[in-house]
Amino acid sequence: MVIAVCDDNALFLKEIEGQIKTLSPADNVFTFDNLEAFLLSIDKGRRYNAVLMDIEWDDKATGMDAAAKTYELNPEARIIFVTGCVERYSQQIFLNRANLSGYLTKPVDAGLLRANLQKVADAPKFGEQPSLVLRQKGAPVSIPVNDIYFIESKRHTVNVHTEEETVTAYDQLDNVMRSLPTGFFQCHKSFIVNMSRIRRFQNGEIILKNDACVPVSRSKYSETKEAYFRFMGQTF
Repeated sequence: MVIAVCDDNALFLKEIEGQIKTLSPADNVFTFDNLEAFLLSIDKGRRYNAVLMDIEWDDKATGMDAAAKTYELNPEARIIFVTGCVERYSQQIFLNRANLSGYLTKPVDAGLLRANLQKVADAPKFGEQPSLVLRQKGAPVSIPVNDIYFIESKRHTVNVHTEEETVTAYDQLDNVMRSLPTGFFQCHKSFIVNMSRIRRFQNGEIILKNDACVPVSRSKYSETKEAYFRFMGQTF
């Protein structure tokens, strides 16, 4: 796995490079204290699997801006934001388009760093998407899981909501949940949510990136938030 670490603090770069190499000596780690130099390395042809990106820099650009540019140049690179300012950036990180994989706070916990890098290593290769296969009138229907926003159960059917359509099939929510990869959570007895599609939690509901609202059971609200932050690589 090829990893880039971008931070304007030389001491932090040295420490995190040492942590990563301790976790996996085979990893290729490149460090950058300048965002232009990092982006230039991609422009010259280097491709990264994971990028640990500090959000706050001394100049006008931010790590979020660099992550958006990375998505244009190296879309398969998974971004793990790193910051010491949790409250300031916890909602802004979703505004720019980026292949966001995780969120870590300084000082970086070794266990969470390992979990985030393992998440990148276990992810499908760029261009490959796992699918949820359901049956409609006896015929299989394949739905790329990355297209799913949420899944709703109504009596003996499930409705799978994507950006483009709603697919209805006869099945049980428990069966569907067992067929889904990491990143989905049953937040209500009748709803499963794709955590990568969450924009924010608000008044006992989940607001998704397409502005859909998904209810969260009162008994599962804390558990759902904890699962989401674990998914993003940070336990609040």
